[in-house]
Amino acid sequence: MITAYDAAMSLINIERSGAVATVWLDRADKRNALDAAMMRALAEALDGLRDDGAARAIVIRGRGPAFSSGIDHTLLAELFQRSRSVPFPHLLGEIQEVFHRLERMHRPVVAVLHRACMGMALELALACDFRIATADCVLGLPEVAFGIIPDVGGTTRLVRMIGEARAKELIMTGKAITAATAERYGLVHEVAADAADADRRLERLLERLTAHPPLAVGHAKQLVAASAETDRASSFRLEGIFQEVLLNQPDLAGRFPGALAFIKKEMSSPE
Repeated sequence: MITAYDAAMSLINIERSGAVATVWLDRADKRNALDAAMMRALAEALDGLRDDGAARAIVIRGRGPAFSSGIDHTLLAELFQRSRSVPFPHLLGEIQEVFHRLERMHRPVVAVLHRACMGMALELALACDFRIATADCVLGLPEVAFGIIPDVGGTTRLVRMIGEARAKELIMTGKAITAATAERYGLVHEVAADAADADRRLERLLERLTAHPPLAVGHAKQLVAASAETDRASSFRLEGIFQEVLLNQPDLAGRFPGALAFIKKEMSSPE
């Protein structure tokens, strides 16, 4: 079933399948270039999913020939124009906040990338928890070619994900890389041979993510993110705080048989 939260959201559509909600970038004729209307629609879609308990995992995909070619030049021109009368940090904060929504979700978010994932599209993918890319996908942050820098999380998230040296390589040269190179750098988790293989890999990942108690999965996501940005001693304290919350779940003991069965299955066929 495909629904839109309102008539204005034809650029972003939500497809439901059990516990999974797929958010489709639906501007195929423009290679899903991210303009102002699409960013507003994406923000609204994510706000609608935020408190939706039925959606235990979220997938971000692009319809048509590519995941997304990046920012639409009309949005870039609009930002330049508005920055003459409005402080630029205010304008940028509005755009950054759209992608921050993905990180704040207490559930896993998976980006499935194909053909092109450039500039702000890659910044969108970086805000997700997992990235699966088809072998034909090209990724990059070419902003330096325009005399600017990635500023919607590209610099911040990329450094934390693949390290300073690789981040400098991509950001300062603006070069594009293949999905295979992106996997080697740690930028994508899996490379699929084609669209059908991407669907299979996505299904396998979603089966694992949605099989576990959602509170534990959500807390694990937030704890990993917090640990990456804090000191060692504080991280250990956070582990205790998060775990205390989870240990107080009234149905925790009843989950042990299922958990043991899961572990046995995983050990019999590790990847």
